[in-house]
Amino acid sequence: MNRRLGDADVLRRSAAGQELLRRFTGGDRAGRGTDFSLVDADGRLTGPPAIWQLSPDLGLALEPLGHTVRFSLTLSRRTQEIVVLTVARAEDSDFERWAHVRAGRAAGLSEEEIAALLEGEPQFADPAERAAHALTRRLLTGAPIEDAAFDAAVDALGRQAVAELVTLVGYYRMIALQLRAFDVRPPA
Repeated sequence: MNRRLGDADVLRRSAAGQELLRRFTGGDRAGRGTDFSLVDADGRLTGPPAIWQLSPDLGLALEPLGHTVRFSLTLSRRTQEIVVLTVARAEDSDFERWAHVRAGRAAGLSEEEIAALLEGEPQFADPAERAAHALTRRLLTGAPIEDAAFDAAVDALGRQAVAELVTLVGYYRMIALQLRAFDVRPPA
């Protein structure tokens, strides 16, 4: 048991806690072909949802956002995983790395591309993927986004995809902070 999470099983028995658990044991998140599970063999939530159980109402608000950024963006799955793995590297997030290496493979990233992303120096032939990685790296530095960099991203991805990318970076950065604060590690 993770001492920072405490006894989340007590919280799981609340109506909101039960609803949060239901959302992760059914639907898209539990379907065939899911890249990784956020429910362990004993039926307990793992990863970010394990933290969200501590405040189930907050978890119930965050879960739909997580579902949307995972399953409903116009960004390609490959591009999404490029972004998430870039965040995982920048935040040194073991859990995000564990989960999204799997998701990256399922999205079509090669082992070489994944290794390069985790080392920080990937090269992508696709201009949209290059632009997504470049903008993600700029966002993660906290430096201003110059007009030229923003315009290059919009030219390669489109304005809607840039809005999605910025949200994706912010969401997974928040997740990385939660995982770090509560010392949540990937499964053994």
